[in-house]
Amino acid sequence: MKTIKFLQAILLGAILLSLQSFAQDTQTLEYKFTKGNTYLYSTVSSNQGTQEMGGQEMKFSGSSWFTLRALVDDVKNGTTVLIVSADSAVTSSKSPMRDTTMVMTNLIGKRMKVTLSKSGDILSREVLDSVQSPGQMRGGAQRELLTFLTLPTKPVKTGDKWNTAKMDTVEQMGGKIFTSTQFEFNLTGKEQKLGHDCLKILFTGKTSTNGNMKMQGMELFVEGGGKISGTFYFDAGKGIPVFVESSTDQETTMAATGQQQMTVPISSSSKSTTTLIQE
Repeated sequence: MKTIKFLQAILLGAILLSLQSFAQDTQTLEYKFTKGNTYLYSTVSSNQGTQEMGGQEMKFSGSSWFTLRALVDDVKNGTTVLIVSADSAVTSSKSPMRDTTMVMTNLIGKRMKVTLSKSGDILSREVLDSVQSPGQMRGGAQRELLTFLTLPTKPVKTGDKWNTAKMDTVEQMGGKIFTSTQFEFNLTGKEQKLGHDCLKILFTGKTSTNGNMKMQGMELFVEGGGKISGTFYFDAGKGIPVFVESSTDQETTMAATGQQQMTVPISSSSKSTTTLIQE
């Protein structure tokens, strides 16, 4: 009898130790920006693509460099209010028609208020300083200066996966473009990144795009889809993103209606990095 009780005690102790170890490995991930702090991020992106029009193939490419400022205006019950603006903004493009490089002075310093949930969902956006942009940039130039990946709503441990969906709408060239993305995230472990103790999170996703635009009197209908993949380094202790890199491949079709009807298939790919440079 004593032997049985002794074995039961050992088994109970092993179970408690296992549960304690599991609890230590499991953690809740949240954005925890500090009120009054200003965070600076560098965002660099490049893209290239091919479109076919009238039996002729045309290649194009572009890139952009931004320094973004996020001032934490308020933090309440896990909700963060950020004032986001650009300290610098440069874009370049290359096509058979022309090569251009522009310093986007009309965007620099223009503020947007973004309310963010603790899991990274955008609860609201408010333009504080409007931007006068060309038609093709209006709506998209300012609103997504700084993006946030969605964290899980339940505690996770290394090896866990979670799925999220994101819907987005951008006013562009007199119309609206709707994009939906289905993400899968995988917490693969811990890693040092830029002097931070980070969780390394891999992600993949599938995108679907549709909408309409207007150009030179023609109405264009847009439809397409693609894939996205990348790596997200998150400082869980401070609750801030440290580094994100991603790649996207997209297949899109633009169809023009009216007197001049045509269909333009477009294949494109892009890469981007967002790096924390000051906190």
